[in-house]
Amino acid sequence: MATATEALRKMREICLELPDTREGHHFGKTAFYVKGKLFATCEEEDGRCEITFGLAPDQAAALVESDPRFRPYPRDRRGVVLDAANVKRWSEVKALVLKSYELVRTPSAKKPAKGSSPGKRTRS
Repeated sequence: MATATEALRKMREICLELPDTREGHHFGKTAFYVKGKLFATCEEEDGRCEITFGLAPDQAAALVESDPRFRPYPRDRRGVVLDAANVKRWSEVKALVLKSYELVRTPSAKKPAKGSSPGKRTRS
């Protein structure tokens, strides 16, 4: 069972060892960014320390459904929240945070190129 201080120390260790990351704040939470984009937070709230990270929407839903330690983040269907007191292995948290980092760091191949309209054809 991790205290807020221990959880923040572990999250810093996990997040800041990744390339191009920095620590900052997001609505009062300690936040971790890659290339200016948020990929994880850690905060103490109501006596609990919560770790939040993002996954692909289907992965987030499957994790929340299969493991009662995780709950959905209310404002984003990709977000998953874990009470640090429920961490069994920090290696598990590290693997999940790494997925979040990779999703934010690597642009999606499904996004249309800037200036193009999906579904529009041009004549040759």
